[in-house]
Amino acid sequence: MKFTISDIFRQTGLNLLLVSGCLPAWGTQPDSLYNELKEMEVVTNRVKKEVTSSAPLFHLNDEKMKTLGVTDLTDALHRMPGLNIRDYGGAGGMKTVSVRGFGTTHTGVIYDGVALSDAQNGSIDLSRYSLDNVDDLSLLIGDNNNIFTTAKASASAATIVINTGSVPSPGDSLLHLDAQLRIGSFKLINPYIKIAKSLTRNFSFAAAGEYTYAKNNYPYTIKNGLHVTHERRDNSRMNSGHIELNTRWRPNRSSSLDAKLYFYDNDRQLPGPVVLYNTKSDDTLHDKNFFGQLTYNNSSLTKFRFRGVAKFNWDATYYHEVDGKYTGGYKDENYLQREAYISGAVLYTPLENCSFSYAADYIYNNLSSNLPSTVGPRRHSILQNLSAQFRTDHISLTGRLLYSVFTNSVKKGESVPDQSKLSPSLNVSVQPWRSYLFFIRGAYKNIFRIPTFNESYYYHLGSLSLKPEETDQFNLGLTWQYGPKNWLSSLTLTGDVYYNKVKDKIVAIPMNMFVWSMTNLDKVRAFGADLTLEGVAALTSRQKLLLAGNYSWQRVQPRTSKKDPDYNKQVAYTPVHSGAISLTWQNPWVDVVVKTTGTGERYGTNSNLPISRLKGYMELGASLMRRFPVKRAFLDVRLDMLNLLDTQYEIVAAYPMPGRSFQLTLGFKL
Repeated sequence: MKFTISDIFRQTGLNLLLVSGCLPAWGTQPDSLYNELKEMEVVTNRVKKEVTSSAPLFHLNDEKMKTLGVTDLTDALHRMPGLNIRDYGGAGGMKTVSVRGFGTTHTGVIYDGVALSDAQNGSIDLSRYSLDNVDDLSLLIGDNNNIFTTAKASASAATIVINTGSVPSPGDSLLHLDAQLRIGSFKLINPYIKIAKSLTRNFSFAAAGEYTYAKNNYPYTIKNGLHVTHERRDNSRMNSGHIELNTRWRPNRSSSLDAKLYFYDNDRQLPGPVVLYNTKSDDTLHDKNFFGQLTYNNSSLTKFRFRGVAKFNWDATYYHEVDGKYTGGYKDENYLQREAYISGAVLYTPLENCSFSYAADYIYNNLSSNLPSTVGPRRHSILQNLSAQFRTDHISLTGRLLYSVFTNSVKKGESVPDQSKLSPSLNVSVQPWRSYLFFIRGAYKNIFRIPTFNESYYYHLGSLSLKPEETDQFNLGLTWQYGPKNWLSSLTLTGDVYYNKVKDKIVAIPMNMFVWSMTNLDKVRAFGADLTLEGVAALTSRQKLLLAGNYSWQRVQPRTSKKDPDYNKQVAYTPVHSGAISLTWQNPWVDVVVKTTGTGERYGTNSNLPISRLKGYMELGASLMRRFPVKRAFLDVRLDMLNLLDTQYEIVAAYPMPGRSFQLTLGFKL
């Protein structure tokens, strides 16, 4: 089906006109009369949203992350099941995430309510985002219970949601200051500061800044039979910073306008793979990213809520490689991405237990480069999402239909075909017995992924004939929350089994030693199970033990043809077994955390050749933490000991991970 640009704008205009028709006038709402009531304290067992969610949901807030001894964003994600993280090592190494065998391009990332994007590569590098600025972090697999979202938020098989808790409530007269300094092994220095205040009863702001420098020259060991050598990582320096400005304006009680400006700059060296003791690398990568976004919310009508989102994103990548095989002795590749994004959504709640939502998104992406082979790809996207939800005390039922239209063009040459697809999903959660916080949940989601610009157009690699990847995922799970009772303050268990399949999976195959090509080759099937446990035990009135753990079992297998030598083997870089566990002792003196993460063996290729085998590993760490009150402020002191046993391992083949290291963090919070 072929779509013209005029068709796209005509359809977008009609959709946004429908949504904006529900937007009430910007009028001042009269304050309600009220009587001040005496304060009353209610103690109850709060039901966790991970337990009531109809699809797998895993959530960590900032206090919980500190309690678990989490050190960075990827460490936080290790505390969630079903994830595979590709980590190239060190503070500046690229870090991407895949969920349940789908691949990194099927994992969306939402930052303060708006999706991040990379039309060139399709995956988000999480090393760009600092844990110090994160208020809470969630992993959604499939769709969740919140239907009042943008259409793009439902366009991935799984989604990582990052919220920064940006600004204080308007009218908050206090100055909020969060200052922190982290120093560590391998010349790590990481200062961070955030200032937030409400300037008027209707307007508040927050400004945050961070700088990270790390030499990353950590030692590692190479074993080749009986021969053992000790080396240091070379060309691994990181030098990055980011600043962020957030504002919130509340003209009345029923509406708000949030604005964000974000800038990130990272000038880093790229360590190469360690092959036959060759550690030499002179590659560098300079990343810059700027985006600005606006989010408007209005709930002045009893049964309607409206949300509008607008965003502009600019992303630049400058790659420099030194090698005598190039003319002049070096090669420079520069890429510029631009995205314009607008979304409108309306939520209609005709009855207390019944609600409907409609969202329409328009996205424009383009890519330019200094390479002579660049064709200047451009993409117009329209996503429409219609959702319905029915909820009672014992059952929650949510259904969605996502309709996606993509129109492609290039400045020169031939473009890839246009695409369109209707993708349904259905979630249900049932509480069989009112007296028990026990839930049965089931979920289905169909979604598809269009090829990235690199997959379609990259020289010697891209293919114009690629079909979109289409995925189906099925989930059946049980959740249970118990307590408090006697010494057991709480106990939460979740368990899910799943079956996923991918049709027309996009893979790269070699045409010869130097030229590869993208093609639709594999069908992939994934079977797995995820388990989580979290418990709190009160030892005394001032001492607690907190136990948290997760375990994943997954078999992810190519199923293209029984004649294929890779048939039914484990997909590359996907361990069958993985998990994490932490034990925290909270006390009046020094909080102590002991933690470990690990995976079973993996293979660097789908062929599972013995030479590509990556051995399993367990990494043990510990943290010591103490908070000192200073009037209305707090002084935090923390020592993290990472990889205490100096385990030598690799997550990506030939990229050794750091061994034993230490970090000292001093923080002041007002």
